[in-house]
Formats: sequence, structure tokens, C-alpha cells
Amino acid sequence: MDVLDTSKSRLNRAENDIETLRTTQANILDHLDSYSRTLNETRDIVDENRQRLDRIEKRLDSIEDRQKQMEDRLKRIEDRLKRIEDRQDSFERVLLENSAAIGENRKILLSIANSLDLTLEKPGGKD
Repeated sequence: MDVLDTSKSRLNRAENDIETLRTTQANILDHLDSYSRTLNETRDIVDENRQRLDRIEKRLDSIEDRQKQMEDRLKRIEDRLKRIEDRQDSFERVLLENSAAIGENRKILLSIANSLDLTLEKPGGKD
């Protein structure tokens, strides 16, 4: 064997380098597979969340529609209540006017009766 012959040691080094490269390549491919799985899982999660969000948005739209209907109904009820209150106020004014007219008529009748020297009796009473 020749002292300067380094081919065997170069061959061993090359084989070791090739094995290191293969191991590194396998590790890189494993990491890529892991990243690919993670990306696929993430995409699936995003899709599920998007579907959930769509359902939530539809439910929210439904709730907003229902709220609008309730607000419209409340407005109609408030309008009706206002009309009833106005009618009640009108009845009260008419009642007060009638009561005042009756009071004035009573005074006039009492004055006429007094001037004619008549005695008035209440119906069913002893006055």
C-alpha cells in the first residue's frame, strides 16, 4: 500500500457525506410532510370556522329581522296607545264640558225656581 494513496479515505468520506445528505434530505422531507399536514389541517379548520361564521351571520340576520319586526309592532302599539289616550282625553273634555253645562243648567233652574218661588225635589228623594 502506498502511503500517499488517499482514495480509500476519500471514498469513505464521500460515502459518509452522501449518507449525511440522505439523512438531511429525509429529515427535510419529513418536515415538509409535517408542514403539509399542518397546512391541510389549518385549511380544514379555517373552512369549518368559515361555515360556523356563516351560520352565525345568518342567525344574526334572522335576529335583526325579528328585532325589526318587534320594533315595527311596538311602534304600531305605541301609535294605537296614543290614539286611545287622545280619545280618552277627548272623552274627559266632553265629560267636563257636560258636567259644567249640567252645573250651569242646575244653577239656572234653581234661579228660575227661586224666582218663581218653587220648591224642587230630587227624583226619589225627599228634598
